[in-house]
Amino acid sequence: MTFIDSVVRTVLASSGQNPDPINVDFKPGNEHVSMQTDLWTLSAFKEKEISFSQNHIIDEIERYQQELLNDLTNDKHTTARPIYYENAYNIITSIGLTQSAKRDTGEVSTTNTHNSIGTGSTSVTEADTGLATEDTGGSYARRSYASNGQRKVSSQTAKYGMLWQDTDVSAVPITIRESGVHWASTGSSTIHARVTFTAFSMTSGDLFVTQINELHQNG
Repeated sequence: MTFIDSVVRTVLASSGQNPDPINVDFKPGNEHVSMQTDLWTLSAFKEKEISFSQNHIIDEIERYQQELLNDLTNDKHTTARPIYYENAYNIITSIGLTQSAKRDTGEVSTTNTHNSIGTGSTSVTEADTGLATEDTGGSYARRSYASNGQRKVSSQTAKYGMLWQDTDVSAVPITIRESGVHWASTGSSTIHARVTFTAFSMTSGDLFVTQINELHQNG
């Protein structure tokens, strides 16, 4: 997949569209198909080349991606180029689905509040209860969407965005390979979604953006 293809997929997902073609083999009883597309975009930049407001990171990264797509389509260079850019699909965990169901019935009052990053590359599964190797130590802590990032719903798409700087991790350099959405600031068995991706080595002066679009729709 080319770089421009990845940007197109992100823009489609952000606008509430399924970024991939859907193939359905029809069988009796399949008249109603429920689809869920959970596309993460992981991107990184040099801090000296671009800046983002962390509390408006979804709005700003989506605007940036539109500008970047326009540049790539029209062979222009009006905005900074990322030093890393990848799309990845996550797993919404079994405990995450259970927690979401309990919110609907009023059995819990949690919300998805925090973003984590880690160095583990173990493949995601529905049985995950946390990251494989969550970054710990130093001044590191899971980052709150309410105070350090942004979360919002646009039509049927739940969006979570977080801006990580080199001072937000335990130490640099650090090789980031996974990220998660949690309903608590600490502890295991609080993970809503987890994703793994091609390693990104964060060094001094790097910005790293985690972005997820959870699209829920009937088909």
